[in-house]
Amino acid sequence: MESNELENAVKQPPREPELPDLVVRALSDFERIVTAEARLLEKNLLTAAHTLLDRLYIQSVLIVMGAVGMITLIVSIGLVLHHWLPWWQVLGLLGMCTIVAAEVLRRSLIPSTVSVS
Repeated sequence: MESNELENAVKQPPREPELPDLVVRALSDFERIVTAEARLLEKNLLTAAHTLLDRLYIQSVLIVMGAVGMITLIVSIGLVLHHWLPWWQVLGLLGMCTIVAAEVLRRSLIPSTVSVS
């Protein structure tokens, strides 16, 4: 019986012709996976970019509005103080108040880098 099995094994064609088909299918599957992942990444990146631009636009508008509000408030305080003081005193007082306010805001908004031992 062993001789018949050996003859059948020798007579069977080799399976090498199937290998190129398998490689082509594997490469085709890999291409489809990479294409799908690229589309998904592009969609996610576009969504994130649009969200970032929307936030950036809103924040820039808020910053400009806040700056204009602060400038007009400082000018109005200066004009009110000018009724009682000369301009040089008004500008000096407003300058000092602005510097103090900036330092207070800096210390309250920016965390310190001092480490506790």
